[in-house]
Amino acid sequence: MIKKKILIIRFNSIGDIVLTSSVIRALDEEGYEVHYLSKIAYQSLLLNNHRVTKHFAFEDNLDVVIDLLKAENYYCVIDLHNNYRSAKVCRSLKVKYYNLTKKRVELFLLTKMGIGRRQQEHIVDRFMEVASPLLSDNKKSQVEFYIPEVTVSKVDKLALPAQYITLSVGAAFFTKQIPFDLLGDIVAGIDIPVVLLGGRDDMSKANSLKTIHVEGVINLCGKLTIEESAEVIRRSEVLLTADTGLKHIAATLDVNIVAIYGSTHPILGYTPYYNDDNKAIIIQNNDLKCRPCTKQGNNACPKGHFKCMKELNSATIIDKIHSFI
Repeated sequence: MIKKKILIIRFNSIGDIVLTSSVIRALDEEGYEVHYLSKIAYQSLLLNNHRVTKHFAFEDNLDVVIDLLKAENYYCVIDLHNNYRSAKVCRSLKVKYYNLTKKRVELFLLTKMGIGRRQQEHIVDRFMEVASPLLSDNKKSQVEFYIPEVTVSKVDKLALPAQYITLSVGAAFFTKQIPFDLLGDIVAGIDIPVVLLGGRDDMSKANSLKTIHVEGVINLCGKLTIEESAEVIRRSEVLLTADTGLKHIAATLDVNIVAIYGSTHPILGYTPYYNDDNKAIIIQNNDLKCRPCTKQGNNACPKGHFKCMKELNSATIIDKIHSFI
């Protein structure tokens, strides 16, 4: 029997694409042939997922990929991005589509004026709701992340300690980043080796941490792929992270997490999503009325004080990390 083809659209980012894995899994189990459209930078997150039959990616020119998509004769489209470019794809394919509802007005009122402060539905459940017309009743949400065997072999060669924690050094925006001084205090207080993870933008900060704390720090920033970082995290006792994509990967791998939230907030619905028991501890400054001031992060604190991060207590964070060791 020929399977009906469904195209999922999510252009970025690491965390969001990882969390769409629940929709991919559900559609695959329903017997659909799943295709996916993202930006090229996030392609590797999908190429290892055996549930995705075809993956389409683009850098800037969306028109080229739209021509390729038209030839697939899709049954429908699941638009989990819902912006002007994803809308263009949906219109061009001329098939039925279902898109993510974005509460833009509510988000503006919450982050700019502090109005409507209430727990939002988790983004995984919102993604699943979009696909619900195509799924069996009460289909369970279940996130996944696939690590290829070649990646496991590469990480074996790193000869990491038998026991260690991982630390995600950076974040996409300044107001989501854990301050350097706080990171230094935390690293100094951990009883087992600390493996630093991050991209090239995090290398300077990681090198400084390694210089200060020579013993017990393994600096892998800028040296690993996302998949290799995931495998390093999978072997660790706990991941210490800000509100990052690695946080979501760690949860899919059932790894313990200590997550520090600055300008963003758990009420926005982007907490670590575990398939079974929640193994995450959330650290945040609950004394500030200005949080959350953003959904994704800012390049500077709107108030100029950055108290959401600077007032956090390193001893408390160290204690929470040690509770998993």
